[in-house]
Amino acid sequence: MMKALIIEDERPIADTLKALLVSLRPGIEIVGVTTNIRDSIKAISSNPDIDIIFSDIKIDDGLSFSVFDRVETRAMVVFTTAYDEYALKAFDYNCVDYLLKPVSFDALQRALTKCETFQPRADKSIIKETSAAILNHNVKYRSRVFLEVGRETMIRNVSDICYFYSEKGNTRVFISDGSWGSVDDSLIEINQSLPPAFCRVNRQAIVNIDYIDKIAPGPGRDSLVFLKDPFAKIQFKITQETKKLLLDLLSS
Repeated sequence: MMKALIIEDERPIADTLKALLVSLRPGIEIVGVTTNIRDSIKAISSNPDIDIIFSDIKIDDGLSFSVFDRVETRAMVVFTTAYDEYALKAFDYNCVDYLLKPVSFDALQRALTKCETFQPRADKSIIKETSAAILNHNVKYRSRVFLEVGRETMIRNVSDICYFYSEKGNTRVFISDGSWGSVDDSLIEINQSLPPAFCRVNRQAIVNIDYIDKIAPGPGRDSLVFLKDPFAKIQFKITQETKKLLLDLLSS
């Protein structure tokens, strides 16, 4: 019986993936669903006999690569994500497939078949084949956003957005000229459509890294992200994992 772990911070997507897996492989055992780095490390450590891990890349508190950097596993990894810019890096982590969201029935079937027939000698050929397929795939990111400002709808380029902020179910978008407006989408929905220059720094905010001014020490082990003018007074608390992610993005 195949044992699987799902790392996914969006519950509807995790539930859909579970249903597809059970439909395709009725005997599969889902040992758990985790949404962040800490819980994922714990789940893998507690289940050394996991056969396969289905993992999103951008999760609650950073990139799931941090999980595999901090815990050893012999499990095969299938990354499920809305982004293709991490394709090459993914193959450093026992990756046998890289599925772009929304994950289809057929794509998942192929991934499971690949895992079941996987052999160490096939590793390089699988990596070459899958990475080439990903790099030839063109992902379209959102280029504009429609802001509700009073009774008007304002159209702004995504590149001009400094940050998104969500509070009490309301999502606001702050523009480089100091203006702001509201959107109906949740941060999860927005995050899936943004280009790589944007990073979800915590549960409430997505930041355009081009508008980050500095990262300073914060309370405890946390850090603080400060933005450039006209939002120089704005700061966001981030974890050490998110700080590492931001520094990687800023240096690339």
